[in-house]
Amino acid sequence: MNEENGNIRFLSAISYLGVLFLVGHFAVERDNPDLRFHKYQGGILCLSFSFLYLTDMLICLLFSFSPQLQAIVSFIITSAVTVAYGFMIYFGVSSAVKFRQRQLPFIGFYAVRLREIMDSRRKGQ
Repeated sequence: MNEENGNIRFLSAISYLGVLFLVGHFAVERDNPDLRFHKYQGGILCLSFSFLYLTDMLICLLFSFSPQLQAIVSFIITSAVTVAYGFMIYFGVSSAVKFRQRQLPFIGFYAVRLREIMDSRRKGQ
């Protein structure tokens, strides 16, 4: 494995760790198809789970009339979102390390669609 493949593998893997997808966006190898796939998928993953955590917070605020019910609902929703986020990160990082372009469940379609839109805009320039 040469150094460029190692860089692409590393950048693709960290693309799933929160806002670190931006590192791949500004990297020298940003035009590599594997890296582009994983950075778009990591970006959609970060944004979608940020939205889910915000929604979780708002739902918990709705139950502020009952502290016991609020604690139970908060624990259940936050746990479910966190476990799902962990599985998605694991699935994405493992496919990036193996140089596979496997779509993540639920969000992979949107990442591919976003990449197609961005490609068409780049070709239009």
